[in-house]
Amino acid sequence: MKQPTPREACLEELNHEACLEEPNAQPTKTEREKFPERPPRTAYTALAKVYDIVNKTTIGYIGDISTSGFMLFSGLALPVNQRRLVSVDLPHPKQGPTTIELGLRVVWSKPEKNNRQLQAIGCEIMAIEPHAKLSLLRSSMAYSHKT
Repeated sequence: MKQPTPREACLEELNHEACLEEPNAQPTKTEREKFPERPPRTAYTALAKVYDIVNKTTIGYIGDISTSGFMLFSGLALPVNQRRLVSVDLPHPKQGPTTIELGLRVVWSKPEKNNRQLQAIGCEIMAIEPHAKLSLLRSSMAYSHKT
């Protein structure tokens, strides 16, 4: 069976919103056991714009990054559990700028502690093509540091 592209997977998810969990539901112990701890995140020092493909708007910029998601700073308050199809403009140390597409889910959102006009938004990567993940990892390795 053919693997869906991130665009197809995200659009499929958007069409099945009834399958989404209740926004305030807390995971049970057995649900928590199913999911491993999140990978460590590192501060991302490059300017990487996150653009909503469907709504044709800039959402924000990546602040920290891991292999399974990222935190971004945004002027928008995005609802938790919302799914988005986005493109991310990544710098690459040798190949120059590159753009990748991925499907994401908003995991959490809160006001940024140093600037209340910005939201800090935790995003989980739901769908990404292998070459895009490789670009994300290369950029992360080149422009990240542990805090």
